[in-house]
Amino acid sequence: MTHKRVLVAGATGRLGVIVDVLLDRGHSVRAMTRNPISSAAARLRAAGADVVYGNFDDPESIARAAAGVDAMVATGSAHRAGLDGELRHGQAIAQAATAAGIPHLVYSSGDGAAADSPLPLLRIKHQIEEYIRSLPTAHTILAPVYFMENLFNPWNLAALQTGVFPSPIDVDLPLQQAAIADVVRMAALAIERPDEFAGQRIKVASDELTATDAAGALARVSARPFSAHQVAMGELAPGLRPLFAWLEQTGHDVDIRALHRRYPQVGWHTYEDWLRSERPRLATLCPHDHATAT
Repeated sequence: MTHKRVLVAGATGRLGVIVDVLLDRGHSVRAMTRNPISSAAARLRAAGADVVYGNFDDPESIARAAAGVDAMVATGSAHRAGLDGELRHGQAIAQAATAAGIPHLVYSSGDGAAADSPLPLLRIKHQIEEYIRSLPTAHTILAPVYFMENLFNPWNLAALQTGVFPSPIDVDLPLQQAAIADVVRMAALAIERPDEFAGQRIKVASDELTATDAAGALARVSARPFSAHQVAMGELAPGLRPLFAWLEQTGHDVDIRALHRRYPQVGWHTYEDWLRSERPRLATLCPHDHATAT
């Protein structure tokens, strides 16, 4: 394997753990962030990354950060910038990659992105993908399904602390989910094998299970009882209702077995594997008189 010089755009964001994965695999990492003096940036610097300034609202700063690298990895920003920001930032990333002459852009989008999606966010993600494809830069688009990490979204915590596993969809309806650790390992593979991955759009899913199954896994890992409970749509924030309606009525359809057979190097997580990797966060959800299982 040839070691690469990689720019991670938004390195202190949700997929920033790829910095550690790339460093562990011997690559040279340039970690781009809006705030190079933050504590998160200091951690990346201590881990061995070269921390540089770059702002998704300033394409020239991204291009400067990207000068001389072999690959760039980036993802959307809707969670902090909204839909308009997601589109603007995605296009800025693609523009900067082309302006800097980066040989390979690896971009994490989302499964279900389509021009006719009922979800505005998935329509925006489709626009970004189309824009990336319109440029001359070699690219790989990863399309992960619903993240396992969404379990820890703030609106779930109160229920989890009482032993309830909340599900906005039918508790017996299977839901495909992806562990962020698996998504970033797929991105690392794409960076290391550009000839194989360039031009591909790959759906990424780690496991498929019902909320009832997930509650059972959580009970085993946390050593405390959990029961699945369906949350009424009316109890959700208005912005979340269309997403979960889509997941319940349409949802994801990744051929998980084929994906895992094709890329065994990822070391795919089952939902229970992922829960075990999240013991520190789970411990905060358990009463002090319950020990976390090993």
